[in-house]
Amino acid sequence: MNQSIPDNFHRWHPSSPFMLYVAEIGNLYQTDAGNVLALRVQELHTNMHNIAHGGLLATLADCALGYYIGKETQTSSVTVQMSVEYLNAVKPGDWLEAHVQIDKKGRRLIYASCQLKVGAKVMLKASAVFAVRAAERAVSDG
Repeated sequence: MNQSIPDNFHRWHPSSPFMLYVAEIGNLYQTDAGNVLALRVQELHTNMHNIAHGGLLATLADCALGYYIGKETQTSSVTVQMSVEYLNAVKPGDWLEAHVQIDKKGRRLIYASCQLKVGAKVMLKASAVFAVRAAERAVSDG
């Protein structure tokens, strides 16, 4: 199984308690070249069918959305709705990238989408609505 990390990625060190937990079950990586968080899928991420667990994939999408919405808009927000479409199976060894796009930013709501990709192949599509909220820190990390 290929365990290498692409050169343009570096380890992501989140500060929120849940994201620290997620990072413990598999190192997360980011690139400053775009809105991408990534993960090398491991055996411990799989279900009984030896493919990545859907909960892991949805969590990665939600966290990437929250992190990059905060980074780009300099606001704190929470997920109020997210829909997920599982398109293809993700396997151990896959380099899985979460690509985020903000579709619309309003004063109170932010609409965004995320695609999880292995290479050019889309594995999952997510669309979400986030509510802007007051917080001690203006930006969250997912």
